[in-house]
Amino acid sequence: MTTGTRTDTPTTTRALVRRGPRLRGLTWLIWRQNRTAFWLGLTAAAAVAVYAAVQHHHIAAAVTAQHLDACHGHEYTTSCLGKLNRFGQQYQFPMRRPLQAMLLLPFLFGLFLGGPQLAQELESGTYRTVATQSVTRMRWFAAKLGVPLAMTAVVSGVIAAAMTWWWHPVAKVMGPLFAWHTWYPFYGVGPVVVGLSVLLYLLGTTLGLLLRRTVLAMGATLVTGAGLVALLEWARPHLWPVHTAYAQHTSDPPAPRTAWLLADGPLSGDGRRVSEAWDCYAADDINRCLTSHGITGRWAEYHPAADLWPLQWTATGLCLALGVALVALSAWWIRRNPA
Repeated sequence: MTTGTRTDTPTTTRALVRRGPRLRGLTWLIWRQNRTAFWLGLTAAAAVAVYAAVQHHHIAAAVTAQHLDACHGHEYTTSCLGKLNRFGQQYQFPMRRPLQAMLLLPFLFGLFLGGPQLAQELESGTYRTVATQSVTRMRWFAAKLGVPLAMTAVVSGVIAAAMTWWWHPVAKVMGPLFAWHTWYPFYGVGPVVVGLSVLLYLLGTTLGLLLRRTVLAMGATLVTGAGLVALLEWARPHLWPVHTAYAQHTSDPPAPRTAWLLADGPLSGDGRRVSEAWDCYAADDINRCLTSHGITGRWAEYHPAADLWPLQWTATGLCLALGVALVALSAWWIRRNPA
């Protein structure tokens, strides 16, 4: 009887090793060129996700142990205010710096990933080597743009989801004491983080393509990106329909405590908006003074807390639309300027 033995040839061994998806061609080249930044980003995203999960667990346990759900949605009593202040010092204050730092994340993608992405190749002339390897300009551009763009979306998405998971239970408990509409919670959580990261990355690549100098492109990305963020902040109240409320026999704006109050003012007895009687607020009897001026109520324009996610998604869509415009501009520029 003979015993058969299996002998794997080198070709078979290589075939076994290569099973599964592999990066090839330009995709592999772009990965190799940016692998340090990619691995740093993935490591940072994993670290933030783990830390946020731990903090979320601690916060949920504290809310249950301190019975803070009983304070949610009601007028704050002295007992509730004391509990919330202690809770805020322990869990809200340590969260503020990370949320504020989240606004820097899109700039990191724009400056250090987007700015040098095309500018380095154009400045050094190494893109000509790729062009000699039967690779078209548009294919090279698509790979140079697409691989880092995918990593930007993945890394920023993981970090944004982790920060949202960490922030949400604190914001729910603190209510108006930790307003959702101020800039650093708004730009530190949700899809707008991904939208801004993608936009600033594409802004960096476009400026690198146009300016053809790495340092110059990075500086221009910083300045232009800051202008775009400032413009978005200016437009933010108008990205979703505003709620308007009118109320008589009150001196307080008729808006929920957790709302983003955009404007308010006095009402006359017949429901017309009238001018403020500022002198009355220094009078001994404010209500009598206001009534003598024909002011009997208040109006208010505001965004309720439920508008957070519509505002976020609208801002994200605006960022992505601008990003698409930048990609179109870059593609047009490459076709018109082959050198």
